[in-house]
Amino acid sequence: MDYDKLPDIPEVFFNSETNQPFSNCLVCACNLMEESQPYAIERAIRHYPEMELKSVVFEYALCAKCIAQMENELSADTKMSIMQYFSQNLDFASRPQWKPAADVDEDENADSAEEVLFDVNEWIDTCSVKGVSRSELYEYTLCARCIGGKIIPEVVPYMISGFAQDDLVELFSNQSLGFLDDFTDKHFSGPPELKELFKGRPILV
Repeated sequence: MDYDKLPDIPEVFFNSETNQPFSNCLVCACNLMEESQPYAIERAIRHYPEMELKSVVFEYALCAKCIAQMENELSADTKMSIMQYFSQNLDFASRPQWKPAADVDEDENADSAEEVLFDVNEWIDTCSVKGVSRSELYEYTLCARCIGGKIIPEVVPYMISGFAQDDLVELFSNQSLGFLDDFTDKHFSGPPELKELFKGRPILV
């Protein structure tokens, strides 16, 4: 993977408090802007279509090491059920495709090279599981995989609707749900009525 050819992280995945890319891991606080540091971003959004307003319920970035540690806290049954759910409901073949523009030799005319653009909206405008438009949803979650200041367009980024998250909650064991509730209480603050909407919701990174 050529780091320089990856797209820059789009603003929809910026930290809402700084209007900049996330700079540190939520758990271990490591520097995420190093080019060798893979990590994931998750942003849970509450949407009020009738008022055209959106509220960020919670958002964070986690480095790959902390993600692996979190996965170890989930029960084996939960992890297997989640894998089966996505394999049965997420059509990987229909996901948008992105490839970097081919290298252009010095002797070639750069204008003749096909320009390949990354449009994040193609990836997140509809729920990857339910196919519902983001504009119609009252709650949804955006997920991305990144490295340094770049986004990695593979299976993610994607948007998961509240409907799909309801399905996923049913697959979580009591042990796994307890861990997620503890994680939310420890790391997130905000209006109780908004936090309660995502209490027990699966972390999707």
